[in-house]
Amino acid sequence: MNFSIAHPKCLYALLALVPYIVYMVSRYAKILKTLGREKALNKNFSVLTRYRTSFLIRTFLRVLAWTMIVGAMSGISWGTSFVPVQKSGRAVSMVFDISYSMEADDGPGGMTRMQAASEYAKMLLDKIGNTSVSVVLAKGDGVVAVPQTEDRESVLSILDALSPRLMTSRGTSLGKGIEAAIMAFPSQSSQASCIWVFTDGEETDSSLSGALMSAVKFGIPVVIVGFGTDRETSVLAGDMETEVKTALRADTVLDAIENVKKKTLTQSGSRLMPELAFVDSSELGSANKVISSLKKNADVNPNALGEEFDDEATVVYELQSVDRHNLFILLALVFIVLSFVFGELNFTGYRSVIKKARAAAVASCVILLTGCSPHTLHDGIKILEGRMDWNRENYQDAVGNFLEVDESAEQRGDTSIQQYALYGLATTYLMQNENDFAKKRYEEITPDAPDVIKFSVLYNMGILAHRNGDYKAAVDYFKQALLVKSSDVNAKINLELSLKEYESHSGGDGTQKDSSQKNQNTDTSSVMENAMYSIIRENEQNQWKNQQQKPDGSALDY
Repeated sequence: MNFSIAHPKCLYALLALVPYIVYMVSRYAKILKTLGREKALNKNFSVLTRYRTSFLIRTFLRVLAWTMIVGAMSGISWGTSFVPVQKSGRAVSMVFDISYSMEADDGPGGMTRMQAASEYAKMLLDKIGNTSVSVVLAKGDGVVAVPQTEDRESVLSILDALSPRLMTSRGTSLGKGIEAAIMAFPSQSSQASCIWVFTDGEETDSSLSGALMSAVKFGIPVVIVGFGTDRETSVLAGDMETEVKTALRADTVLDAIENVKKKTLTQSGSRLMPELAFVDSSELGSANKVISSLKKNADVNPNALGEEFDDEATVVYELQSVDRHNLFILLALVFIVLSFVFGELNFTGYRSVIKKARAAAVASCVILLTGCSPHTLHDGIKILEGRMDWNRENYQDAVGNFLEVDESAEQRGDTSIQQYALYGLATTYLMQNENDFAKKRYEEITPDAPDVIKFSVLYNMGILAHRNGDYKAAVDYFKQALLVKSSDVNAKINLELSLKEYESHSGGDGTQKDSSQKNQNTDTSSVMENAMYSIIRENEQNQWKNQQQKPDGSALDY
């Protein structure tokens, strides 16, 4: 069921129902006392009956309405679904099992499993271009040895020093290593993350399945690379006296992966989940299978990974709880309306009740849903959610909502709603300093978009051009924006600033000034640039108002 409450303290608001009920009961008693004095009641008891029924229904519905409002405020959620999140760039966390079982010498050419894992990882590093890398050591616990970095030398230095003696924790906990790898990725990172685990599959705390589930929730693919053979080999345990048997436990790893896939499918009802895979390092082409976890589409050649590929956008799917905020708000509105329908109108019988309730329901549907298809209504709600996420600076969720609307509208051919989704995507990228992606989305918006979108696109394109030092283009964009909305003061100010920047970087006739002239204008340009960005920030605000576990070293160490 995956039931959760984001803000449980809000549930204290339900205590407000106590004084309300006390007040309504006292009021009910006073009115009954007044009505009892009327002789008319002796002739027509239906008045008292109608009032009692009306009072009870109205009070009950309003109690329900307040309960729904409190439910919305407390952030109640249940169920899970995969949410699309667009990423740019790549990040890998390498998890190395450094338990004593990895010192078995059944690796290629008589190497130990740990030596083989080190050489294997070095080979992968040569193939993944500009991908940032972190290193996690897993034994009885998980420790980040090298945080996310693009410095290959720091990664290579730890690979050359891999040894069980680097950690004093006892046991083998692959799960804690994966959990530490998840935490090694910066929160709200725009990079697509991936975890590679180098191990023989031996574990003593059975934590692998839980850690894999955590990775799925964050949309992080996990590839487990196996080292050793399925023939048992003798190694010394941590006390250097006890001899134990060890082998590549591929079946154990595969069972854990399959269990997580089944559980995820049961909870979400969707197969849109990050990749979970086991690869035997001794298989031909195993390295390409590992690297394929970084690629965008299944038809991309892994050998093509390089600087240009690393910069491509990627859509990953994160497993998130389904927020029921909208459902509670809708139910609250329904109960409030019904409280007036059943509480304020004077009914003369059940047929009249049904008839008037039906009329009220039809009228509400006509007002709310006229001209709106279910798809359009759903997309409108998603755009509203995206804007609310934008206001909270939760840009990943905002991108997910806008991206979902963009794909849905494109499939239906609804260009009108797609323009709003594209604008939301572009502006969110702009706030994340993803200028290239922002510009690309702005350019996808059609010229016949509504004026409010057209103006904002031209205005923000002017901002992007100014950021890139293309002041002439910035001038052109701000001029076009003013043609759409001539009264906008910020566009006029930015136009003047861009004109001055353009003149200060040119010789008046469009030619570039020499370096001495540039240096003379450095201070002035800096002042104007700071002024313009202050205006940009102010305009954006006005326009949008806008991961550990306690180490458990109780397991035996081998």
